[in-house]
Amino acid sequence: MASAFQEVMEAIFADLKSNNDAFRRNAAGRLLTQVQAAFRELHPAEFNTFYADVNNSMVKLILNGVDTHQRTGGFYAMSALIDFKGDEAGQKVTRFCGYIRRTLEGNDTSTMVVAAKCLGKMAVPGGAWTAELVDAELKRALEWLTSERNENRRFAAVLVLKELARNSPTLLYTYIASVLASIWEGLRDQKVVIRETAAEVVFHSFQILSARDPQHRSTCLSRMLEGAQDGFKRNTVECIHGSFLAYKELLVQGGIFMHGSKYKEVCERVLVQQYREHRDPTIRRTVVDIIPLLAAYAPREFCHHYLARSMQHLQTLLKDPKQRNMAFVAIGKIAHAVGSQVAPYLDTILLHIRDALSVKNRSKQSDEAPIFECISMITIAVGQTLSKYMGALLDPIFACGLSDALTQALVDMAYYIPPVKATIQDKLLDLLSKTLCGQPFQTLGHPSQGKGLPPIYNKEWRDRRDPQNIEHKDTEIALALHTLGSFDFRGHLLNDFLRDVAIRYIEDDDAEIRRAAALTCCHCLSRTRSFISPTTTLSKSSQM
Repeated sequence: MASAFQEVMEAIFADLKSNNDAFRRNAAGRLLTQVQAAFRELHPAEFNTFYADVNNSMVKLILNGVDTHQRTGGFYAMSALIDFKGDEAGQKVTRFCGYIRRTLEGNDTSTMVVAAKCLGKMAVPGGAWTAELVDAELKRALEWLTSERNENRRFAAVLVLKELARNSPTLLYTYIASVLASIWEGLRDQKVVIRETAAEVVFHSFQILSARDPQHRSTCLSRMLEGAQDGFKRNTVECIHGSFLAYKELLVQGGIFMHGSKYKEVCERVLVQQYREHRDPTIRRTVVDIIPLLAAYAPREFCHHYLARSMQHLQTLLKDPKQRNMAFVAIGKIAHAVGSQVAPYLDTILLHIRDALSVKNRSKQSDEAPIFECISMITIAVGQTLSKYMGALLDPIFACGLSDALTQALVDMAYYIPPVKATIQDKLLDLLSKTLCGQPFQTLGHPSQGKGLPPIYNKEWRDRRDPQNIEHKDTEIALALHTLGSFDFRGHLLNDFLRDVAIRYIEDDDAEIRRAAALTCCHCLSRTRSFISPTTTLSKSSQM
């Protein structure tokens, strides 16, 4: 029996070496399942040998992996084994911490991220080693952060602090003042990734403070605001960016602390031309990120004093293809915060959306998700006010093809703009039908019905037709099936389409497609039965 488990483990560790991150994560989950099964079924002596082999294979990936993929696969395996309760926890923590430290002292930054997550997982309250682990690792991280700059060690330090703050907030609370005082070394580092990871440390630190002593929290927030103000005086790119990152966390986590003069100071600083048009793109991007936070923090004051200036700046960015996506997202978030107050700007916004979605402005590399996200948020904000724009907007929207972001935008438009719901249903059914069988959706009684089953895009066809984009086509078909089952198509009879097209994908070679086909057919048929009852009502959440 042990040999059977060993064979399965060989396949699992082969997947842990894969270049595909999803394969590696899936393999780690299977590894834990197999170890737990072996623990139940094998004789203790056999299990100990088997478990030792598993640990040795994991260590080889971590210490001797030939590339980042293999080393991160090793840490995915470690993360799974941390959850295994059949071994001696103290020895495991000591051994695993040694491997983590060796990685954090290295130069593979991608693997460091996963290693730090494993460390944080072991710091979760409840273990006998938790206090000692947190104390030792936190002191080491603070030392690396504040000592003479070593890029990799500083990155490792902010990663460790972030994970400890996330996973062991109670134990970290006594160190919060020291962490926030030292974190400016990370917030003003030369590397953007270190500055942004340090900002995550601030985020989690503020969360720890939120439920504790209000006076201590106010003191920490005040010192953070003072540090941000000092950064602007230093006037380097790194210091300015670090100060803006601190502003973001103060707005998100500060509560009433940022009211009044502090809020006005931040608004004026963010919207000043010096920073809006700064030569450094990271600062320009961060300014755009902060504007919606200002709108959400004090919507009435923002609308009265700062909305016009903000929209003028963002509409200028919409003209630049390199910056328009972040501007679309910011505009959507502002609309979500201020509601109908965004209405005066709809003509210009929708004109830019149509232009961005036009065929001449799109390429294979185009990312329409931010545009659809903007449409969703504006739809929720103003509802039927958008009705008059839909006639010119729906065709370019559907021309982009199926995606998660498109589907969500259509869900929101159909719900919040009822007059266009029927048109959206018809166009979406056509799109789904073309994706699944290459033909427009055929209603009951269509002349082509009864002339045989339409073709479907089975695995053999997909491999032969477009071998370079097999994975994309598989994902598209699974999404089409999922959308068919989750979108509100009340008023349309789908039984024939389910029988002739959707159900045939249940025999596809791809497991995700088979699963999507089965669930979609079940959902659609169960909804059809429920619609028969006149007393049945369907909430938006069940439609989605």
